[in-house]
Amino acid sequence: MLKLLFGIFLVSGSILAQTGDTLSAAKEVPVYSILKESQTLTVLPDFSYTHQVDRHIVVTSSDGLDHAFTRLFYDKLNSADAFELEVTDLNTGKTLKKARLKDMGDAAYYSSSTVFDDNRLKYFEVSAARFPIEVKIKTQVSSKTNFFLPRWSPVPNYNQKVTESTFTVIYPTALGLKYKELNLGGERKQEELGANTSITWTERDLAVQARDFDSDEDAKVLLAPVKFALDQYGGEMDSWSGLAVWQYALNKGRDELPEDFKAKILSLVAGVEDPYEKVKILYGYLQKNFRYVSIQLGIGGWQTMTAADVVKYSYGDCKGLTNLMKAMLDAAGIPSNYTLVFAGANADDIEVDLPSNQFNHVILQVPTETEPIWLECTSNLLPAGYLGDFTRDRHVLVTKPDGGYLAKTPAYDTEEWNEIRSVSQVVVDAQGNAKINTEQQFFGNFAADILYVKNNLDERQQRDFLNRNSSVSGLIVQDFSIDVASQDSLPITGLKFGGVVLKFSQMTAKRVMLRPFLGKLGPSHLANKSLKQLDEYEIELPEAWQPDGTLPRVVVDEEYFKGLLEMELEGKKLRIRRELSLKVPADLEKTEETDLLRKINTAFDRTILFANTPTPSTSSAYE
Repeated sequence: MLKLLFGIFLVSGSILAQTGDTLSAAKEVPVYSILKESQTLTVLPDFSYTHQVDRHIVVTSSDGLDHAFTRLFYDKLNSADAFELEVTDLNTGKTLKKARLKDMGDAAYYSSSTVFDDNRLKYFEVSAARFPIEVKIKTQVSSKTNFFLPRWSPVPNYNQKVTESTFTVIYPTALGLKYKELNLGGERKQEELGANTSITWTERDLAVQARDFDSDEDAKVLLAPVKFALDQYGGEMDSWSGLAVWQYALNKGRDELPEDFKAKILSLVAGVEDPYEKVKILYGYLQKNFRYVSIQLGIGGWQTMTAADVVKYSYGDCKGLTNLMKAMLDAAGIPSNYTLVFAGANADDIEVDLPSNQFNHVILQVPTETEPIWLECTSNLLPAGYLGDFTRDRHVLVTKPDGGYLAKTPAYDTEEWNEIRSVSQVVVDAQGNAKINTEQQFFGNFAADILYVKNNLDERQQRDFLNRNSSVSGLIVQDFSIDVASQDSLPITGLKFGGVVLKFSQMTAKRVMLRPFLGKLGPSHLANKSLKQLDEYEIELPEAWQPDGTLPRVVVDEEYFKGLLEMELEGKKLRIRRELSLKVPADLEKTEETDLLRKINTAFDRTILFANTPTPSTSSAYE
C-alpha cells in the first residue's frame, strides 16, 4: 500500500513540478487543472474509425471539475464503446470513485420540441470536496463513416495547463488523408506501417488560456478524408467539386413534386415575366405555408427529405425547405443551386484551402445575369435575396449536377444596407419637460434587427426595447408601431413612437441647456463596417427661451467618417440636422474602433444654451 501511494504521489508530483515555473510566470491566468493526454484515431479500410482518448488530469480546485466532465456522443452512425474513470485524493492516496460505461448518464443531445433527431450523449460528472484530485479517464468511440473526422485541439479548456498532448492518426494509405496545422509549435512524426500511414503530433508545455483568449490563435489540427463513404454513398474529397458531386448525388431524385402542387406553383407565377418577381412570389408562398423544424434523422442529417414529404407535412428542416424551394423554381423554369454553408451570426469563415465537410446549414442560390439571388429558406421574415447575419459574408459550396464551386455570399457592408433615417418633433414646456414623436426608417441590416424585435418580442418587451435604446435617456414610450416592407431584396422597417421625457432640459434661473438627444454611436453601429445616418429634429421651444450665443455648426471630414451638424432657429422652432457617413476596414482593431467611436461622438457633442426669461406659469402639460 505504501508503494502504491508513493507511486501516485511521484507521478502527480512530477506533473506539478513541471508546471511550477509556468504557474508562477502566468499568475494573471489561474490554473484550475493540469492535463496530460494522448489520443489515437484509427481509420479502417471500410471507412469506419475508432477514436481512443487517455486523459490524466490533476484538478487543483472546484473550478476545474468541469475539465473532467466526459461526454460521449452517439447516434445511428456513432457509438460509445468504452469508458473507464478513476478519481484519487492526492492528499491521502485514497481512491474516491471508479466508473464504467454503465455508470454514465444518458440524455438527448437536443432538448427542443422543434428538433427531431436520434442524437444522444452519455455523460459523467466528477465531484469532490477536497483538492487536489487526480482523474484518469479512458474512452473509446466508433463511427461507421470517415466523413466526419474529429479535429484535434491540444488545449481543450480555459485555465488548464497542458504538460503534454499527443494525437496519432492511423489510416489506410489507399484512402488518403488531408490535414491542416494551425498555430502548432511541437513535433510531427510520420511513418508507413505496411498498408497504413501513421502521423503523430506532439505538443508540450502549452500556455494557459484565459477566457478572453483569441480562438484564432488556438493550436489545432484539422482533418479531412480523401476517399470517404456515408452509408452506401461513397465519394472523393480531393477538391470542392468532388464534395459537391457527392452532395448532389445524395439528393438526386428527391425533388419530385406532386402534380397538383406543381400546377399550383405554375398558377402562382402565371403571367409574370420578371425572374426576380417569380422568385419573390414563390419564396413568399414558401414562407407563408411551410414551417421550419430541425430534423437530424437519416444519413447523418445530410440527405434531404423528399419535396413530396415536405408538401405533405407542411414542414421541413433547412435541407427539406431548400430542396422544396429548388423544386418549385424548377417547376417555374428557374434553375437554382442547393448550397452548403457554415452558418451562425459572427461565425468564422471556412478553411477554403482544405476541401472538407465544414458546413452545418443549407441555402439556395438562384443564378441571374448579374448577381445571384440568395434565399434563406428557413426564414419567414426576410425578403427574397437577403440572407442576414446568419449566412452573410462567407464562402459557400454551390452544388451542381457536374460538380460545384466555392462562392461568397454578400457582405452587406455598403451604405445601402446600413442606413438609418429619423425625423422627430419635440415640444418643450416652460418647465423643461418634453413630448416627442419620432418616425424612423431602418434599411438592410438595421431593418433585420427591428424585424427580430417585432416578431420575437411581445408588446411589453418591445416597449422596453424602445425605452432602453432611445437616443434620449429617460424616454417613457406611450405608444408605438412597427411596419415591415422591402425594396426588392432590401429589408425596410418603419418605427413610430411617441412619449415624454421629464427634464428634457437642465434649467437655472437665467439659462437653459438642452440634454443630449442626438444619440451616441456604439459598437453595434460599426458591426457592418458601414453606416449612413440622417437625424432631423424640429424642437418647439417656450416663448421665454432665446439663443445664448451662436448656434453651433459642425463639419467633419476625417479618416473613415464624414459628418455635418447644423441648426437654425425660426421663431420658436429649432431645427437640427445631423448627417453621418462612415466606412471602416474589416480588420479595424478593437482599440481603433473604440477611439473612432469616441472621436465621432465628441465631434457632435455640442451644448445648446438658451437664455431663460421665466413666465408666471409653473404647471406642466406632460406631468
